[in-house]
Amino acid sequence: MKKISKVLALVLALMLISAMALAESESPKLAEIKEKGKIVMGTDAVWAPFEYIGANGEATGADVEIAQYIADQLGVELEVLNVSFETLTTYLVNDECDIVLAAMTITEERAETVAFSDPYTVAAQYIIVPEDDDTTQYINDLAGKTIGVHLGTTGDFIASDEVNLPGGVLEGTGATVQQYKSLPDAALAMKNGELGAIICDTLMAENLVATNEGLKCFELVYADGTNTTEEYGIAMKKGDDAFVDCINQIIAPIVEDGTVDNWIVEHTELASQID
Repeated sequence: MKKISKVLALVLALMLISAMALAESESPKLAEIKEKGKIVMGTDAVWAPFEYIGANGEATGADVEIAQYIADQLGVELEVLNVSFETLTTYLVNDECDIVLAAMTITEERAETVAFSDPYTVAAQYIIVPEDDDTTQYINDLAGKTIGVHLGTTGDFIASDEVNLPGGVLEGTGATVQQYKSLPDAALAMKNGELGAIICDTLMAENLVATNEGLKCFELVYADGTNTTEEYGIAMKKGDDAFVDCINQIIAPIVEDGTVDNWIVEHTELASQID
């Protein structure tokens, strides 16, 4: 069995090398990365455990681990560009970064602007409320409350749509949406009594609750029982399918064998230890 596993690993490695060689001959982006000797990852390092500032003052997290793995497979250095989330696609389109890993949900709207890799993990939206809130069970229960979100994220889109669009479950209920540059800012606002709820991704919610006393979280569910499920992907500039294919070939093994999941678990623990 071990011999078969080694042979399979060798075959997969040879397939990856072959795919990368083909991609390099067909992909302008990959040729550019090879020539400059580095790949630039765009991110917003406020999304523990996916990206956050570590104890050494540098960006780290599960997404950085993925980017480092990609860099290693390409034989280049990794450079991390840390900017605000809502500007990431602009940096990507302007070739100021090569890939974006920022716990970014694959959506039809974003796919109009950027290309996405295959999903590397799945998440859901969560609601954070004060620990003494015993009345909120569904998103519908946020009527009349101020909802905090991280600007430009899926939580922002969901909250804004439900509050502002015709037919939204919070339309006309007095609910409002307050956008923040980071989730820690939203958590501080909640602790100061300025928010009734925060909507964000699963692991970000769990991390905020773990690092901020007086908060609790649970999965976002509608009164009719429906919930939210989303997939994270690596964003790239549109128009270079060979580069997208190459990235997919590189990440497939670490998604399938659980390496990415292990990084997420590892950095959930590490992020919780940072003051």
